[in-house]
Amino acid sequence: MKINNTAILACAAVVFSSFGIAGYIELGNEYEDWREQEQRTNTMPYIAMEFNPIEESSMFLYANFSYRHMIESDERTWNNRARQDVAIGWSEGYEDFWWGPKFQIRNEMYANDTRRTEYRFYNNMAYYLTEDHDLILDGFIAPVGVRNRPRGTDCVGDNGCQDEANNDLRTGYTDYYHEIDFGLRTRLSYDKTLQTTLYSEVSKQNGYEGDNRAWEEEKRVEWQIRVNYTQTFDDLMVTPFVRYTFYRQAESVNYGDKDELRVRAGLWGDYKIDDKSKFVFETYYQTEDKENFEQDWNQKQWEDDYFFFKVGYRRSF
Repeated sequence: MKINNTAILACAAVVFSSFGIAGYIELGNEYEDWREQEQRTNTMPYIAMEFNPIEESSMFLYANFSYRHMIESDERTWNNRARQDVAIGWSEGYEDFWWGPKFQIRNEMYANDTRRTEYRFYNNMAYYLTEDHDLILDGFIAPVGVRNRPRGTDCVGDNGCQDEANNDLRTGYTDYYHEIDFGLRTRLSYDKTLQTTLYSEVSKQNGYEGDNRAWEEEKRVEWQIRVNYTQTFDDLMVTPFVRYTFYRQAESVNYGDKDELRVRAGLWGDYKIDDKSKFVFETYYQTEDKENFEQDWNQKQWEDDYFFFKVGYRRSF
């Protein structure tokens, strides 16, 4: 017997509400259109949920399960990916200070038997400056457990890490990743908010000592300016945004560096259907300058761009 998504949401809402638990369930899909690079186009259906397990407590539990499918090319099926997110968090207020810590585990399993697990520690904060201004800090730091093709001294074969004997082998490593946002939130009026932040992103891959794949990336550092503007119209809330990268440098094992700047612009928001239901949506366009590492014999520069679309249905209980 086939059960539709609306029935699933309704049943889940009844079950949770019967225990006096507040929260929501969301079903949706994300889609990336890579235009000329059709082999990178993908779709990602998901189901997400959040609830408060303790009445009159700020503690919450969150989960999101998704599957990315590369829909345009049999050659990239190795990039099909199942993702699971689970998190626990809470929030506290102390006079003019707000604190919202969270711990999240993101696990990704790829079709080619590689694994990636991020252990994200969030330390979100806000400080009330004036009636209309807050300082804000969002983001996380994460040790990352990966199970991937051997690196460095773990490689086998006569040709080191370039040997084909390594293709089907998987070895575990601990890498590092963070995303941190700091800035100012301004209340322009009761229905308008402007947020301007400085964003930092760093990824560091370990274990490449002695690796003869000179082109492999070891580290990437990025800085962005981000601007969000939120406007509320009765049952509709929209947030146009721009993310401008002014520094983004990648370091290779032995091919030098490269700079790959990017710009993203779009909007997200939601439309309230009734007191319990809403549609959520997001769309943006991103363009990125690309090049090979500076000591690569095949010097090339090009541009990547794609459109992103997301739509979902959220039911609160």
